[in-house]
Amino acid sequence: MANYRQLTLLGLLLDHPMYGQQVYEVIEQHHHLFAEHLKKPTIYYQLERLTAEGYLTLRRETVEAPGTGLAHDELAPREREVYYITEQGQVYFRTLLRQTLGEHAPQLSDLDASLFFLHYLAPHEAHVLLQERYEQVARDRENIAHHLHGLHATRVDDQAHRLVADHQLALLDAELNWLARTLMTLR
Repeated sequence: MANYRQLTLLGLLLDHPMYGQQVYEVIEQHHHLFAEHLKKPTIYYQLERLTAEGYLTLRRETVEAPGTGLAHDELAPREREVYYITEQGQVYFRTLLRQTLGEHAPQLSDLDASLFFLHYLAPHEAHVLLQERYEQVARDRENIAHHLHGLHATRVDDQAHRLVADHQLALLDAELNWLARTLMTLR
C-alpha cells in the first residue's frame, strides 16, 4: 500500500498551498526519510492524480520563486501552478490518516518472496547476500539514529520527525535481529 505518498502530499498542502517544485524541496529538506521514496516524478504524478480525483485544485499564480538551472538561487516573481487542497481532499486526507493509524495490513515484501526460492542459490551465496543485506540495514539504521540524535542535539521539539525515526529504528532493529538469527541458521 502506497498511501503514504498521497497522505504526505495532502498533509503538506493542508499546511499551505505550494507549487510542485516547492513540495519537492520541502520533502527533500525537511522530510529526509520520505525523500528517498518520493522522487520528483512520483510527486508530480501523485499531484496530477490527486488533482484529477478532485482532492486538489490548481491555480496559476505569480509567486516569489527560484528560477531554474543557474538561476535557482535567485528569487523573483514567477508564474507557477499552485496546488490547493479541496474540501474533498481534506476529508480524504483525514480518512487516509485514520485508516493508516488504526489498521494493520499484513504485507509480503520482496524479501519474503525471495525466501521461498532461497534453495535455488548455493548456501554460501545465500549467506553472502544476506550478510550484505545485514550490513546495508545496519548502515540505514546508523543514518536514522544519527538523524534522530541530531534532532535531540538541536533541542527542536519535533515530535513528528522523532516518532517517524523511532518507528523506522524499531523496524530496522527487528530486521537486524531476524537477519542475525537467519545467518546463524544458514551456517
